[in-house]
Amino acid sequence: MSDHASPLPSTQLATSVPDPFVGTVISERYRIVERIGEGGMGAVYRAEHVLMKKTLAVKVLHAELSSIEEVVRRFEREAMSASRLNHPNIIAVTDFGRAASGELFLVMEHLKGEALADRLARGPLAPRAAVDIVRHVLLGLEHAHAQGVVHRDLKPANVMLARYADPRMPEVVKLLDFGIAKLSEAGDAKITQGAMVFGTPSYMSPEQATAQDADARSDIYSCGVMLYEMLTGRKPFMADDMVKVMAMQVTASPPSFDTAAPDRDIPAGLEAVVMRALEKDRVRRFQSAAEFRDALERAQVSGLLALVQRLPSVGPKLVTVGRRWYSRLPWNTRRWMPLGAVAFVAVVVLLPMVCAREGAAPTANPPRPRAVEPALQQPVKKIEEAMSRGALAEARMLTMQQISAHPDNGRIRYLLGNLEFAERNPAAGLAAYDEALKRDASLRGDQALLVNVTGLLNDRKLGRGALDLLIQRVGKPAAAKLAQLGTDDKRPDFRQAARQACTKLDCDKQIDLVTSYALDLQQGRTCDERREAVQSLAATKDSRAIEPLKKARRAASGLAGLFGGGNSCIRKDIEVALKDLGA
Repeated sequence: MSDHASPLPSTQLATSVPDPFVGTVISERYRIVERIGEGGMGAVYRAEHVLMKKTLAVKVLHAELSSIEEVVRRFEREAMSASRLNHPNIIAVTDFGRAASGELFLVMEHLKGEALADRLARGPLAPRAAVDIVRHVLLGLEHAHAQGVVHRDLKPANVMLARYADPRMPEVVKLLDFGIAKLSEAGDAKITQGAMVFGTPSYMSPEQATAQDADARSDIYSCGVMLYEMLTGRKPFMADDMVKVMAMQVTASPPSFDTAAPDRDIPAGLEAVVMRALEKDRVRRFQSAAEFRDALERAQVSGLLALVQRLPSVGPKLVTVGRRWYSRLPWNTRRWMPLGAVAFVAVVVLLPMVCAREGAAPTANPPRPRAVEPALQQPVKKIEEAMSRGALAEARMLTMQQISAHPDNGRIRYLLGNLEFAERNPAAGLAAYDEALKRDASLRGDQALLVNVTGLLNDRKLGRGALDLLIQRVGKPAAAKLAQLGTDDKRPDFRQAARQACTKLDCDKQIDLVTSYALDLQQGRTCDERREAVQSLAATKDSRAIEPLKKARRAASGLAGLFGGGNSCIRKDIEVALKDLGA
């Protein structure tokens, strides 16, 4: 995991020439510790506030640029833009000034994580993950636009996927670098003169490419380009010549998803949303970040009908029942409810009934994640946003309100479990997760839940409860962890319980049975327990079982064996097992 504090293009840092800033104190407050990034305009350092002992990031403009009026004004504009913004999805800028040696500097919060550009370098994202990232980007843009600030250089390098020190906390999406942002209030002096073009060609809007005035809808376009790339793994417009790319932004239509990524299953409704964000005419685009975000949520709802239709045996029946239910609603109700909402009824109401009849046991793979009911979408967002910014007291208040209103909703119980772990109440977290999984089996594969529960397996008091939850409620998504426990966990009851669970979950082939049974033999308290371990080792037909059996035989022949102790009671069983193994 790397440090990131600025979207300056990364270059290889020189090691032969000492950095003159490292070890110095800027503005009598910020001790420069190390350089963590460098670009064409300046460098970014990890720093420590000398009084508060707080880690920060300091961006320092190159000395030769700090005397150029246009550059200085742009740097000052970044500070002015950032000073208006206070949102969990935007990096916090806390100070601005000029060092004693003349360089301009900007102080920001210090983040750990990776840039979205680095994430995309590993390949495209799943639609759900891509939409979740863009939703948080749009939340940040919504705040910036309300303050009269337009970013004008949105790109994956300027989106940070930050992580808290606590690995159990969710990733936080942060917008970086408002260095060429425009303050759109009347009376602001413009930095740019004439037909100057700012931005990154692959992500800039048509109006930016033609040096027209850029407003909030330019950010909408750039965000659409990022979402296109996240889903397909490629940018909509690519060429060796950046001038050609800018021309394509103005004149060419983006390739369809079938053309750009024929092997990826991207919902048609989601593609329609992306293509609207990429309209050449800004009037035909989404007119605000909120409108873009709402369209993404509607696309997820409408996509559920196709999801339900693909479900084996019960899918078509659920759609038929849903449509029939929809047709019987009063016209005034249907007028405000899109047909896509029928999918919620099918997935959230009818499907659990079918699963209950068919017995959705943990031995089966978990069903697809269940959609959040329309009435809970906004409350769930508020809870998640409160947790993402560390406002745990607010998140608890909102969560308890929803539990009171929706006591049987698994998603809310799951959020309560996350909150309990975040507040270091693991026993309460386990109980909340247990209640959540009783109500919603689709949560069995949730990564946050698995990380939190498996993290308790070594806890003296809560370990057994965590193991029971994995076996009885989670099932197959925990198969790999159970196989590992069944192989070499030093606690006999844990090892044997995990081994038994794997026989039902088809993960028994992942267990190293020789290692597992050898531990049984070594730790067995009674002759019967050790005899069973000897016979199990022989049954593996694995030559590696010979060594632990010989070791047990030596113990049977030692001093303890002479007096009838140790393994003397299983001496004959060991000889038979070794003979079966050809030893």
